[in-house]
Amino acid sequence: MNAQQTNHNDHHAHHAQRKTKRVEKLEWSDALLLGHGPMDDEHREFVQVVTALRNSTAHTALAALDAVEKHLIAHFDLEHAWMDKTGFPDVYSKCHRDQHDEVLGSVFQVHQLAAIGQIGLGAVHRLAQSLMDWFPGHADYMDSSLSAWINGKTHGGQAVVLRRNLVHEDRVPDESQAEAA
Repeated sequence: MNAQQTNHNDHHAHHAQRKTKRVEKLEWSDALLLGHGPMDDEHREFVQVVTALRNSTAHTALAALDAVEKHLIAHFDLEHAWMDKTGFPDVYSKCHRDQHDEVLGSVFQVHQLAAIGQIGLGAVHRLAQSLMDWFPGHADYMDSSLSAWINGKTHGGQAVVLRRNLVHEDRVPDESQAEAA
């Protein structure tokens, strides 16, 4: 095994160890901005189509699945084109593409089974929940590095991302805040 394969395996192992947090409601906010406008636009649309899937009814579920599937195919193809065009390192590109393939495989499977009536609305909503839970970690971990890489290659530096009203959940309150609570 060469050094690049070892790094790729370590990269996969590290990502697999990250716990996916349950997302109660996926909403677009500045917290999701990565600093590459076209990628941020794709992510904004992802939030919209997945939210529509999560809120779908028995009558709208197939159309919502179709919209998610079409969006993901175009979204992932675009990210893959950016990786190829900018020479994104293979060790990271492979892991990123593998995640995309896994997500698309799940979406295709649920869409096919729902279309023939083998699964119902509950399974469709579980897929939507899985996508909601997956996305923030993928964006923070995988897409942010791609965004930084693209900005470095195209603009010669890192983007400055201003996130309004951002609150860190893991912040420890200072003593005066702890006493007031």
